[in-house]
Amino acid sequence: MFIYNKYKKWHDNIIAKAQNRTLEGYKEMHHIIPKSCGGTNDKSNLVALTAREHYIIHVLLTYCIITRYKFKMIKALNCISNMRTKYLKRDFKYSSKLYEKNKKMYSEYMKLNNPSHSEEVRRKISQTKTGVKRAESIVLKMIGRKLSKETKLKISKALMGNTRRLNTVIPLEQRKKQSKFMMGNKLNLGRKFSDKTKLKMALSHKQRWILIRENRRVA
Repeated sequence: MFIYNKYKKWHDNIIAKAQNRTLEGYKEMHHIIPKSCGGTNDKSNLVALTAREHYIIHVLLTYCIITRYKFKMIKALNCISNMRTKYLKRDFKYSSKLYEKNKKMYSEYMKLNNPSHSEEVRRKISQTKTGVKRAESIVLKMIGRKLSKETKLKISKALMGNTRRLNTVIPLEQRKKQSKFMMGNKLNLGRKFSDKTKLKMALSHKQRWILIRENRRVA
């Protein structure tokens, strides 16, 4: 799992120094042998590090751990660099060069090892989705379904607070795929909306796109 290169030597020196001191103030607990690599929560496998030391250790681990565990270290570095909570007080900066390098390693590994990228897995997923149809009774129930004002208000509040996709620009190719899919979606065929409903839908879409454009300008 470990290779004994200069990075492993630097790693061991930081750990040894930390084990022979009492750290005052803010500290972060680190697993000497990472849990994802088989490490335990035993005291002998734990060491108190400063936030900066903890960050450096995880950088070094991406260079001195090999085989299937290397990706776990790349992933761990990505997490520790971006994690921000009220309990974490990080005073270091994640350099753009290191960020780019780590992202490239992560991307390259995923291209080769992510099972969802394989043709076989994608073919199986496609087969399970193709031809799946809802029962007619369920479709009719959904079409005639009426929501209470309270339920509508809850859904509205939840969607207004959902900014996950506000800054997402969907590529033209993806939009064409979605359009093609919707052309074959017969769920709404034959439905007729009143002028009042059409107006409500138009206003709702208009307000949503105003919100999207405003957030894009801010971003």
